[in-house]
Amino acid sequence: ITGIVGNSSGKVFLCTSNPGKVFSLGPEYEAEGTYESRSFDAQLFSQWGRIEWWSPPAATSPKPGSGSSAAHGNDPRVEFFVRSGNTDDPGKEWSRWFGPYTKSSAATEAPSARFVQWKAVIHDGRPGDGIDWVSLAYLPRNVAPVIDGIAIQEPGVRAQSQPAVSSNQPTPVTLKMPTAPTATGATITQSSSSSRFEQPPQGVMQKGYQTVLWTAHDDNEDELQYAVYFRGENEKEWKLLKDKLDQRFYSFDTTALADGAYYLKIVATDAPSNPPAAALTTERESERFEVDNTPPVVEDLRAGPASGKMSGGHPASFTARDATSAIDHAQYSVDGGEWILVSPSNGISDAPVEHYDFGISAASPGEHTLAVRVYDRFENVGTAKITFNVPASKP
Repeated sequence: ITGIVGNSSGKVFLCTSNPGKVFSLGPEYEAEGTYESRSFDAQLFSQWGRIEWWSPPAATSPKPGSGSSAAHGNDPRVEFFVRSGNTDDPGKEWSRWFGPYTKSSAATEAPSARFVQWKAVIHDGRPGDGIDWVSLAYLPRNVAPVIDGIAIQEPGVRAQSQPAVSSNQPTPVTLKMPTAPTATGATITQSSSSSRFEQPPQGVMQKGYQTVLWTAHDDNEDELQYAVYFRGENEKEWKLLKDKLDQRFYSFDTTALADGAYYLKIVATDAPSNPPAAALTTERESERFEVDNTPPVVEDLRAGPASGKMSGGHPASFTARDATSAIDHAQYSVDGGEWILVSPSNGISDAPVEHYDFGISAASPGEHTLAVRVYDRFENVGTAKITFNVPASKP
């Protein structure tokens, strides 16, 4: 624009270059004006409902020179049109314009799609004309929830909702969270996040308990409920452990299960936010985990006579055996004294059966008690003891 000038009647002239043109504006209103909204992304394939709007009352009579006539006094002054498609930019792939809709709360006819656009046409322009707001109802197609990941915790960890601070609370444990899913291909970014907030659970040590945590989301932002199932490694049928869970974690007492390997299955449903016929579910299986509540067995515990090879000490030996898991560590004590760690004969505890050979310091003459305790990796402990005599030295 290279120049702007107005005349005494209120008309404004605009001069442009490249190309050179002159445009005139006002003061009268155009007989018709059109406004097109930006395309709206519903994020999901959606069904379009009723369109509503509100406009302030216009002047009772048109401004002179507006081109209106009494013959059109009963014609609608505002008309709405709606179209839809599955691309962000409206183009030839979109539907045609449906309408006109002349009364607020009219049902639209645009076909289901992910994107929608509306157009308003105002006839017989008058002072004060305008549209304050427009609302178009829509119902996204329901999609099944997604379980993003499952994390089986270490044995003996129990999760619970964040407790009030207390001096006698068990020692807290850091819980393992499920691994975030790897993004592949195209993703859809939601325009707003869910307003629901779930406080993370607190983990504490409690023998015999097993805990599972999971993460899940729903593209419709529906409220979700969960169920937990289990099955043994060589079993085919899933058994219900707990249903109607709102939180995304569950701890259970494994002492009700036989020792062995198990799998868990998490089932998520959006039933709380949908009619029964429209509700959808999804499920995901956990990695393998083991249950072991049986302590290891100590076999063949012996203490021999003092030996010169051991500087007057006593050789001792035993075998530790566990039916389910590997031996973790072993200790011995003489006459109720301090527990002393002892290593297996091969130097590393990594098998269900370990043999131990060790020496006891020289003891005074008389009866003595040798006690051993053995732990597996589930903190089950097996114990045994024997008595042995140290003869008095000859005069």
